[in-house]
Amino acid sequence: MRFKDKVAVVTGGGAGIGAAICRRFADEGATVAVLDVAGGPAQELAAGLPNAVAIRADVSDSASVEAALTQVENELGPLAIMVNNAGALALDHVARVQPLVEKQQEEAAVGPVQTPLDALVRLTDEEWAFVLSIHLTGTFYGTRAAVKRMAPRREGAIINMASVCGIEGCTGHPHYSAAKAGVLGLTRATAKEVIVQGIRVNAVAPGFIDTTRQQSAVGAARQSNVARTPAGRLGTPEEVAATVAFLASDDASFFVGATVSVNGGLLTAV
Repeated sequence: MRFKDKVAVVTGGGAGIGAAICRRFADEGATVAVLDVAGGPAQELAAGLPNAVAIRADVSDSASVEAALTQVENELGPLAIMVNNAGALALDHVARVQPLVEKQQEEAAVGPVQTPLDALVRLTDEEWAFVLSIHLTGTFYGTRAAVKRMAPRREGAIINMASVCGIEGCTGHPHYSAAKAGVLGLTRATAKEVIVQGIRVNAVAPGFIDTTRQQSAVGAARQSNVARTPAGRLGTPEEVAATVAFLASDDASFFVGATVSVNGGLLTAV
């Protein structure tokens, strides 16, 4: 019960990794605010947890984030843990690129790769802006709003969800890779600034995780992702949640601006 009497906020908490994080915090005694732009899944999850509420919030809207955290503190108490987990995919982009990635893999197995992805040049302004608004700008809004509330109490933990794509870049996904790299830069700069106020900021950078979104968006590439991972399998949302819980706990008291990558050996130098 490491988080007994503590209030934890998880953005994008209604499904996938976010839901696993919410369940982990609840299991360890926290009062959990499940923030999600989709109200239904968040409410369903919160109803099944011992001490949780669902709050609709759009992380790409700073006013929405501020209002949600104000509601959290008014109804639940002082914010102790903030997890900026919300994410989104530009599905039209994925649908365009994935068949070409698979074709490249087929070509590479027998000879030179001939098929260009054209992922960068076909990426629209709207797709670029959408992905960055959720992953990077949303993390900024969430981090800023949390620090405002934690700083006067001189304590708190913030965990930002990055990705191996932000470390090494993922072919065919320049917008997502740029956003996640930005999350890592934001995490490091913020961590150095606010540790003197008692607030720890760190990041988690998962590899290939077995979520419903991953299965539906890149289902055909699933076996390729498994083959690329030395552990021989995809990670689970619960394994990511355990890492988040560690970083939020006093056990990680000397982790400041760190990136912990849960990736099964896909990437070993961070």
